[in-house]
Amino acid sequence: MFGLPLRCRAGLSALVVLTSQLVANAALASDFGLGRAHPTGQVAQRWELAQAEDDHATHHPAASGSTGGAADVPPSGAAPGMMGGMDGMMGRPRKEFYPALMDMPALSAEQRSRLEVQARERISAEADRLATAKMDLRHAIAGGDSVAADQASRRLRESLNAVQSGVVALRSLHEGKPPQQITQAWFKSQMNLLPQRGAMAADDDTQGISWFHVTTMAVLVLFSLTLIAVYVARMRRANALVDRLTRAAAVPAVAAAGPSATAVSSPDEKAVVTPAQQTNRDTARVEPGRSWKGRLKICAIYQETPNVKTFRLQAPDGGAIPFAFLPGQFLTYAIEIDGKTVRRSYTIASSAAQTAYVETTIKREDGGLLSDYMHGQLKAGDLIEVAGPSGGFTFTGVEADSVVLIGGGVGITPLMAAIRYLSDIAWPGQIYLVYGAQTTEQFIFRDELEYLQRRMNNLHVAATMVRAAGTSWMGSEGQITAEFLTQAVPDLTRRRVHLCGPPGMMDALRKTLIGLGVPREQIKTEAFGPARGAVPPPGKVAAEAQMPATEASNQGAATIGPATATIRFATSDRVVALPPDKSVLEVAEGAGVSIDYSCRVGVCGVCKTHLLQGNVTMEVQDALTADDKGNGLILACQARSVGDLVVEA
Repeated sequence: MFGLPLRCRAGLSALVVLTSQLVANAALASDFGLGRAHPTGQVAQRWELAQAEDDHATHHPAASGSTGGAADVPPSGAAPGMMGGMDGMMGRPRKEFYPALMDMPALSAEQRSRLEVQARERISAEADRLATAKMDLRHAIAGGDSVAADQASRRLRESLNAVQSGVVALRSLHEGKPPQQITQAWFKSQMNLLPQRGAMAADDDTQGISWFHVTTMAVLVLFSLTLIAVYVARMRRANALVDRLTRAAAVPAVAAAGPSATAVSSPDEKAVVTPAQQTNRDTARVEPGRSWKGRLKICAIYQETPNVKTFRLQAPDGGAIPFAFLPGQFLTYAIEIDGKTVRRSYTIASSAAQTAYVETTIKREDGGLLSDYMHGQLKAGDLIEVAGPSGGFTFTGVEADSVVLIGGGVGITPLMAAIRYLSDIAWPGQIYLVYGAQTTEQFIFRDELEYLQRRMNNLHVAATMVRAAGTSWMGSEGQITAEFLTQAVPDLTRRRVHLCGPPGMMDALRKTLIGLGVPREQIKTEAFGPARGAVPPPGKVAAEAQMPATEASNQGAATIGPATATIRFATSDRVVALPPDKSVLEVAEGAGVSIDYSCRVGVCGVCKTHLLQGNVTMEVQDALTADDKGNGLILACQARSVGDLVVEA
């Protein structure tokens, strides 16, 4: 038994549990007289518990006592046994209630009325618990918390069982059935012995468990055990064969690989993929927290503003999207343009609770190679290569009891993803959106936000337009200032803040928030677009090489001029000019040197590269750990310098 494969052991355990349950049900049916033939040979028309008081007392001593017994239940009025038994009809039955019903000739109108009131109260209470458990389950699934999901599903089942027992009681009362049939129907529902046509089917035949049923189940159990034994034997033989083949192939494979072989292939290397493998890669669902790479189909394109479009993607087969994500994460697109693969990252704007599709909202940037191509060339039905999800700029509702979302321009996309998700899960916390745009024409998601604000009592939107003259805009004008923030968000200092937008706006608002007293650890940021930090003058390079990159980037104004340095890519053996306003990644792209990348804003870490010689400054280095810095790793998308560099690429 202990040598069986895990799946076989699990199957046997389930079979043992099933057999034990069947035996327990049979015993319970026997205790309460279910399924036993009448001495005359006809099907029993009533419970045998009511036939013999001594046998009743043997199984339920309390029934013959002074609480809840048949003698204690008057023909009319509320008896303690009957009223206490309502809890049994809703959940765990008190044993003295149902035997009392068996001995009662009929329920009075008052007794039926009181039972009906209790049943309705229980149904109402359990329905509220069902709604709460459902919301907790959706929240746990979206957050990847399997323990919380299991607990929520258990609560759903318990509440649903309680609601069902209450409905069974109501139906019995409304149909005017005698107490004996109410008791019989309840026990049948608890042991799953009711026929398919309804839980309270008016059937005079008692459908219990006979010796024929027990014999049939025993035969089925033996047959199942035989099949399992055959399966175990076949699996052992198969495992032994696989082990022999693996050991036989291991030595030749190692010898052929040689000391310089590597298991990691180049990102640009073309692999031969069969259609079946491609289908599995595109449609297999990835668990939360893990990355996925494959193709998605554009199923719709929406024009949000004159220069902003939303691209809705779905699985090629039309099923659920093949990965789970969190509100605020992004996807990386890889599209071949003019013979070169161009990668750009765009934040997911759709709700994480939505599994049928995923959306990214993209602004057409001046000189933006990929955004210009997507706006002008892509259409519904096209397949595009996608990788992700990535990023830690997320909010799911468990991080704080309220949140302030501050965005500018297309930086609203991760904030909108959070709002849509929080709306889908009916999050009760307060949500404050503070948004700034250049003009009302560039106010992204304006109509939807107006709709959501009417629908969600906990959503508060405050928007300001830099230029609104000549329009019908009645709101605030100008930049997002400290005064605007304090008016829009009460008790700002005690709330979690998510800030997203262009780097210049982010720097200014971060200082404003800190000046208003918001703790630094409560401010979460994500820059939109490549962060371009200040490059120090040549005379300061040596001094600032000793400072942290974030401190060095705040020293003085940028000195941008013609290239005065060179960069040598050691692996590619190429030497090219290094302008002070270009990153190592940008120079590598121009020189045809391959450095993999994803986000281009210093948060994903895909472009980590070894710096072999020289010093660089990096505006953002969130993706670098202390060990990375100690090993000489830099982020190619952020690294700039006015001195000569040698990098491993």
